[in-house]
Amino acid sequence: MTSSIEELITHLVQQAPARDPETIAALEDALLANGTPLALAIRRIVELVAEELVDPGIALPALAEACATLVSSRDARVLEAARYQVDTLQPQPRLITLSPRRQT
Repeated sequence: MTSSIEELITHLVQQAPARDPETIAALEDALLANGTPLALAIRRIVELVAEELVDPGIALPALAEACATLVSSRDARVLEAARYQVDTLQPQPRLITLSPRRQT
């Protein structure tokens, strides 16, 4: 499959909630080939969506916006802001609060 990053992410968004493994693999390959920090951040979240560790309903619209920025902008500040936004999709470990021990 030789589609552009934008075509591939658009296909994923349109097919959601289904996730086509071939489209995901092609998008991951295209992002890896791009190699920029933003592309690699997007790739990681795409992997997490494929593994069902990130909700596609939340992630895919943000990833589509980030992919559009990736292919259209050369402004380092804009690219870094998009990378930061993508990084916020990374799952965080849950904090467990322990209740104090009861004194008996």
